[in-house]
Amino acid sequence: MRLFHILQNENTNVEQVERVISTDPAMAAKIIRLANSPFYRHCQQPLGMHQSLLTIGLDMVKCIVLSMAVMESFNSSSKRAVHLWKHSYAVALMVLSMGMDKQDKETLFTAALLHDLGRMVFLYKVPGAYIPLFDFEGNRPDISLEQDVFQTDHTVIGGTVAEKWHFPGEIVEVIRNHHSPNNKASALIFLINRVISDLEKDRLCEIDQYSRMLNCFLGKNYKDLVNTIIHRYKANTVIIENLF
Repeated sequence: MRLFHILQNENTNVEQVERVISTDPAMAAKIIRLANSPFYRHCQQPLGMHQSLLTIGLDMVKCIVLSMAVMESFNSSSKRAVHLWKHSYAVALMVLSMGMDKQDKETLFTAALLHDLGRMVFLYKVPGAYIPLFDFEGNRPDISLEQDVFQTDHTVIGGTVAEKWHFPGEIVEVIRNHHSPNNKASALIFLINRVISDLEKDRLCEIDQYSRMLNCFLGKNYKDLVNTIIHRYKANTVIIENLF
């Protein structure tokens, strides 16, 4: 976590960060891929490490460092865990472009990246009980099934762990409420999560049953967001795959 500590220092500059990242090929690859994605890139020429850091900013680098630290802490190398992180990165990349400002984007990105943190805890702590809950095609179990088996679910577990790790309150709240939104941020991640989950299953996106809630938090044009998510997800599938 040396890099994370360096990033905590307000006087840290890009050159210092670049020197540390250059010793970590996996970290460097993620940063360069993200900076060269359509969410950031505005030119045809590929960006190197220095320009990538300038493009995404040091706060976003901090988010990536944090996510990789979480992955490593749970030894996230199993097939189910890797698939879960791909899904989480997809949700995070989609929400990144929908923030109102820099701070909003960083909060949404981190919350989206960790929205299924509780599932990772289940996979790490009780794989023998949790893995059988995935269906034949590898789809993630519903909250109701988790509650039947564990008397709790991944939103509760994820929120508790995030709080214990001292994540900001707004991120904890999204993790806890991304299946039952109570504000704009949780509703946005709920919507993206639903759409991407359907796309991963090659299934028609069905959100009409949530129209009242979505309209309340996201406005009457939320269906335009659905089309945007579908388009951007399909355009960036390769990038998401290459993050792993």
